[in-house]
Amino acid sequence: LTLTLRTASRELKLSMMKNDFVSNVSHELRTPLASIRVFGEFMRRGRVTEQNKIREYGEYIENESRRLTQLINNILDFSHIESGRRVYTFAQADLEEVVTSSLTTCGVRLRNRGFTIDFESPDEPLPNLIMDSAAIDRALCNLLDNAAKYSGDGRTITVRLERIDGEVVVAVEDHGIGISRDEQKHIFDRFHRVSTGLVHDVKGTGLGLSIVQHIAQAHGGRVTVASELG
Repeated sequence: LTLTLRTASRELKLSMMKNDFVSNVSHELRTPLASIRVFGEFMRRGRVTEQNKIREYGEYIENESRRLTQLINNILDFSHIESGRRVYTFAQADLEEVVTSSLTTCGVRLRNRGFTIDFESPDEPLPNLIMDSAAIDRALCNLLDNAAKYSGDGRTITVRLERIDGEVVVAVEDHGIGISRDEQKHIFDRFHRVSTGLVHDVKGTGLGLSIVQHIAQAHGGRVTVASELG
């Protein structure tokens, strides 16, 4: 009876998390789409003629499109992971090149929001690694997006690439609100979102970090967190 009740409780909790996920995804899709539609309509009707305004609206549309692309990629990734159809393509690659490329592409939207991204490269060149470069790029973009969401008033994100005890480490550090020890055990679970009142306005799907974990483990690595509230 106890096992049955526990199983039912877990299923109920998972069902509630899935409902929250659908609600969050709907919001995450509607918000940027509405903005793109409004700014696109302004430009189509010729309501803006100043070059600086046209450029501003164009940048906004591009940034929101990037946001949509990342969201859709995460949903597709999660779908493939859940169905066991996620396939990684491994080849030799320069991790530093992959990281700097990610910071260039994924950092655009963050810089436009006022964030500064500091990159600390390794003291010595790293050997080429066997990896799926696109997957590593996706993981790093998810970590950057997560850092930005919970940075609070902080506007600096540091990305470090280093070699420690024979391992290559990519670290993403923000100076935001932090994560309690109780929450740290769950942040890599699918659909999980921090429940503290400090982040009730932060939107998301609860998939980003679970995808990061899957990518890390597929590469024979791991993802860890070190944080405290505040």
